[in-house]
Amino acid sequence: MKRKFMMSGAVALLAVCLGAASLRAPAQAPAGEFAGSQTCQGCHPDQYKFLQSNVHYKAAEQRRWDARGEGCESCHGPGKSHSEDPSNKRGLVTFARGEEGRSNAACLTCHRADGKVGDFTRTAHAQNRVACVDCHASPHLKVSPLPARTAFRNDDAPLRTVRHLKTPSADLCLSCHTEIRGRFRMPYRHPLGGQALACVSCHNPHQDERRQARQANATCYSCHADKRGPWAYEHPPVTEDCASCHEPHGSVAPGLLKTSQPFQCLSCHSIAEDRHGAEIGGTRFSRALYSRCTSCHGAVHGSHEDRHLKK
Repeated sequence: MKRKFMMSGAVALLAVCLGAASLRAPAQAPAGEFAGSQTCQGCHPDQYKFLQSNVHYKAAEQRRWDARGEGCESCHGPGKSHSEDPSNKRGLVTFARGEEGRSNAACLTCHRADGKVGDFTRTAHAQNRVACVDCHASPHLKVSPLPARTAFRNDDAPLRTVRHLKTPSADLCLSCHTEIRGRFRMPYRHPLGGQALACVSCHNPHQDERRQARQANATCYSCHADKRGPWAYEHPPVTEDCASCHEPHGSVAPGLLKTSQPFQCLSCHSIAEDRHGAEIGGTRFSRALYSRCTSCHGAVHGSHEDRHLKK
């Protein structure tokens, strides 16, 4: 039994390794297979010129790619065969459409050490064959610096100048996530763009957000610290997931609620006749249907004084 278990574990490990193989960077090649950046420059002078003004050039010259060649070949792999026969691109990482796995692996060879990027292979972006170069500008193109908010902690958080995005982050994300674009046109919405939020203020496109689900509220609390507990009297949905009641991108209801009051509250709370009932013309009705719950239960996120969240 023990041997059988060990064998199945080995098979599972082999399957994981084979599944990740397409996301690995090309293996190190013998030194004789590299042509050298000067050879590349002879045929690609414009690309080489712009590369020299890019941060990747300095990193490549410092051989930060574990001796996988210098300069151009740090990313593209050994190019001696290509220099001898330009039509021969076998083995090169060209960052072309359909090569997402290999091109992403080339980027991750260096960026895997970055804690914010290293988990990229597990993300929905990677699984849907989104390449790094779909969002990030090529080091060979002349790209103007873009002001973009890449983090948000308070109203005074400065804008950072980024050089490697094709467009400011909100427009870049919404070019694919078109279903979210409409949300930001709702009457009540988070302030996106300009001097306010960016998509990356809440989302990390390089990490698997499914693994961060338990920390989703922490993202909200980074701005809405007054809603953070612990409370003596807690409102359970608040501790579980802010999105239980709120639509974070935009809503037709005040406070980014999914539906207006009192229907948002009544989706969970049944109407107690002895508390909210009133007799009108011999028929008993509930006043809760005709009022805002927060008119009385103002401490809806939690209270230290009242178990009914009235204060």
